[in-house]
Amino acid sequence: MLRITVQDAGTLWRLQLSGRLAGDWVAETENIWRSSPVSGGPVEIDMREVTWIDEGGRCLLQAMNQAGALFIAKGVAMEALIEEITGKPCPRKRA
Repeated sequence: MLRITVQDAGTLWRLQLSGRLAGDWVAETENIWRSSPVSGGPVEIDMREVTWIDEGGRCLLQAMNQAGALFIAKGVAMEALIEEITGKPCPRKRA
């Protein structure tokens, strides 16, 4: 199960994920991300409440990174995954 929340602040578009980024939820997340109204603007992927990512989810995160998305993560495992995908430490943000 995955809860997907979209926050559109005009100049910033955030996709907040809560739960497991796996299975059919990967395609659903990708569809929402690709339908983002922000053209060339900042897109944040808030993963502080993600508990599991399968290989498809990992591939999606890599595509998001290549498209310029910024990630917010919490916890040793998620921060390490984001650092591995982006090649740089995951920024720490407060809610």
